Amino acid sequence: MFPKTWFKRGAATVLLASSVAVAAEPVATQAPSAFFLSRSENRNQVHYAVSLDESCRPVGVRPVHVYWRMLERGEAEVEELLGIEQPAYGLEDAQQVEATAEGWRVHLRLKSFPGRPVDITTAQVRGRCVVQAWTKFGANLAQLEHIFVKTSWPFSVDFVRLDGVGPEGQPLSELIRR
Repeated sequence: MFPKTWFKRGAATVLLASSVAVAAEPVATQAPSAFFLSRSENRNQVHYAVSLDESCRPVGVRPVHVYWRMLERGEAEVEELLGIEQPAYGLEDAQQVEATAEGWRVHLRLKSFPGRPVDITTAQVRGRCVVQAWTKFGANLAQLEHIFVKTSWPFSVDFVRLDGVGPEGQPLSELIRR
């Protein structure tokens, strides 16, 4: 979990566009988000980021953290996900961390889409940590960059769109009707 000082309302203490060291044991760095979710209601975004050590290894048994970027209030405004928001944007409890030939992988599931697992990979490339999210688009595995949720009043979802990049570098989108 983020240190509580990162989420003071009204005064953000984190610049999310770059890696930021946090006090934890072992020392962890908060990487830029692997992917984010936006909604049709406003510009605010839910981000999914990984705590990493200096060798880009995920730290802890639950290294992926979910938080809000409150863009309606300012570029640097962040907040924790509230308990009532967990069913829509939170993660299932299990996060499997495993070593790969290139680095590390964290296997997780979003509570709202448990049937579509997401793998977040981390690797050190030219001295910096590269973090990417992967899931299936149709029958093919591709890089997940963004989830867009089209909502309608009062509390329903019209559709969900996954945006990402295919194996040949082509943009991909998948529309999911709920």
